[in-house]
Amino acid sequence: MMAEFDDDGLPMMDIARGDQSASRAVRKNLEILRDKSENSQFQRFVQEVLDGRMSLREAARSSLFDAELSPHIDMFKEKWDETMAEGQEVVDAEEVDRLTGLQAEVRRALGEITEKMQELQRLKEQLDDLDVERPG
Repeated sequence: MMAEFDDDGLPMMDIARGDQSASRAVRKNLEILRDKSENSQFQRFVQEVLDGRMSLREAARSSLFDAELSPHIDMFKEKWDETMAEGQEVVDAEEVDRLTGLQAEVRRALGEITEKMQELQRLKEQLDDLDVERPG
């Protein structure tokens, strides 16, 4: 198999279909899998893919790849099922960012309201002081 290379000289991941950013994302995930694995045979196997000596498609069909990832996939599925059974909604990263932005806006608005309330309190106290000083 002849590997294609990206602009950084790294072998393109076959499943990225020429998309360099997708290839980098796949590569990053493979590096995480390699680094987190305690199985040295699997680590070498993944390095073969990262080095472009084997396609990810080929690797994914292997029993070694399956044996290493199956427990993680099973655990993810179990957690997913628990989340869905509890009625929790899954929110994507964009929605989390949007909600975080809204939360920051609310905090700013509350800060402004607090400042205005304090200013109104000061003005009221000044008016009360004027009323006390003025003979009636």
